[in-house]
Amino acid sequence: MSASAFGRTFSMGAFEALRLVRIRQPEYPYKDFQGVADIVRQVEADGAAHDFDGARNLDVVVSADAPPADALSFYRACIEASIIGHRPLWVRTIPLGRRKFVQKLERDEAQCFMSAGLLEDPPSSEVITWWDRIAAQTRMLTDESKLMQAREAEKRSLAYEATRIASLGIERGPVWMSIEDNTAGYDILSYDRGAEGPVARLLEVKSTIASPLRFFVSRNEWETCQKMAAAYHFHIWDMKNGTLFERTASDVAPHIPQDQGIGRWTSVEIKISSNS
Repeated sequence: MSASAFGRTFSMGAFEALRLVRIRQPEYPYKDFQGVADIVRQVEADGAAHDFDGARNLDVVVSADAPPADALSFYRACIEASIIGHRPLWVRTIPLGRRKFVQKLERDEAQCFMSAGLLEDPPSSEVITWWDRIAAQTRMLTDESKLMQAREAEKRSLAYEATRIASLGIERGPVWMSIEDNTAGYDILSYDRGAEGPVARLLEVKSTIASPLRFFVSRNEWETCQKMAAAYHFHIWDMKNGTLFERTASDVAPHIPQDQGIGRWTSVEIKISSNS
């Protein structure tokens, strides 16, 4: 579903049009969606005010089990299906809480949540359960999106290294270790020219769309880096413009925190620039 299609379906006009069609459909089992929609337009007093074109697109993603007789439950099903099906940018803010989330919405989008009773104050246990379920699904979608971005960055590093290795006259190709052995402690096995033949070049690949540019190093990654010393390199891709930043262990070392007292660091954020 495109952004424009999402904007058309995520509206009360589309939600209510779909609900009215679903209510009438059992009466006309031999008519398709458009046929039932035409009837609803004629018999409902405000039928012409609803968005039946948007409803037709929405009909594909909203479960057939959504109860049209219960307006609130049906609207909630429409919202959930739209979020999971389209993944609008604001979906990432749902786990931050209702108040923070609603601040990111346009007025018409917020109206959909309000009409579905999802902004009631104080929230009922049913509403809390709905938000908790959506937040959990959102985290899964975010994790999936991050994984896809990470894999794309790894593909770019594979292509980059294949070209670099060939330019060195090394008759080997890079190995995608994060696919073959995710316990290796690095993402790509590449090669450099050594005194007596090819030597290993181990790459930990990062991807970012953040501004300012930054990447994260986990304690486990850093401990692996220290063990591998000069063979270990970081590839950091700016996914917005395809720029690669490469850093060695010695480049990263000054930015790694130290354990103090009973404190123990687990992850560090490192900002990056072309001059760093």
